[in-house]
Amino acid sequence: MNIYYTGSALNLSALYMIAGSGALISMKSGDFNLGGEGQIYLGGFVSAIVLAKLAESGNPAMSCFAVLTAVLAAFICTALMAGVSAVFKIFRNADFLFTSFIASAAMIPFIDGLVSGPFRSTTDNLLATPFIPEKVRLPSILPPSPLNASFILALAFCAAAWFLLNRTAWGRQLCILGTSPEFSRFAGFAGHRLSLSSALLSGGLHGLAGAAAIAGTYFTCHQGFYSGMGWNAFSAALIAGANPLLLIPSSIFMGFITTYSNKFALYHNFGFDISSMIQAVILFLIAFKPRSK
Repeated sequence: MNIYYTGSALNLSALYMIAGSGALISMKSGDFNLGGEGQIYLGGFVSAIVLAKLAESGNPAMSCFAVLTAVLAAFICTALMAGVSAVFKIFRNADFLFTSFIASAAMIPFIDGLVSGPFRSTTDNLLATPFIPEKVRLPSILPPSPLNASFILALAFCAAAWFLLNRTAWGRQLCILGTSPEFSRFAGFAGHRLSLSSALLSGGLHGLAGAAAIAGTYFTCHQGFYSGMGWNAFSAALIAGANPLLLIPSSIFMGFITTYSNKFALYHNFGFDISSMIQAVILFLIAFKPRSK
């Protein structure tokens, strides 16, 4: 275990924590947001474009404005994307799980087209947007690894999610809605409003994970940067049992097995698909429960 791979694993776990908080809030409402991959991609794309455009000037105040605008734009765009699925559920009784997945599947090739087309960088041969300026990148906290300040922010997100779900009336009503929708209606809770707000928050947090990935790790939005991120965050939320504080160790666990299975594939001449197989075996062993006698 060396500094680079340890930092890489922790950096990846930070992205899982942020996106996993969104997945977890959706689970608490009784819905499953399977659109994480597309929402992370959308959040990363929007933040990359905003940061590259607005932070070009040398004015420090403009840089702060660019960061705030990028974060806000990433959150709003992805919240609206998840909100559409909630609206279909409320007014058309559509399955949130299904519509969120379909929306993500449609969004990914759409952004691929934008990245390789009108928003592609003209200064290099990458299928990516222009690199964001150094002054708006998140500072590294464990060089030479990509671990950056987003790890600290991710811990704060998990703590905030726990507080929101366990110490506020909105959170308690959301948990009751997810556990017993009939009792929620009997108690007079605004079920539709709770479903919509949880979907917006879930989508927005996935978008923030994408923005953090761009500002702290990749510095450009390239095709496929989101790959596996949404599903691994979803797995971390499931392992945590929908407990925001347990999301921290489960995300760190997912970050380490992803990083080190990729390292294994790289050093032993395997395709990177082998890393997905290793993760699947480990998760299967965790989920497998022998039948009690």
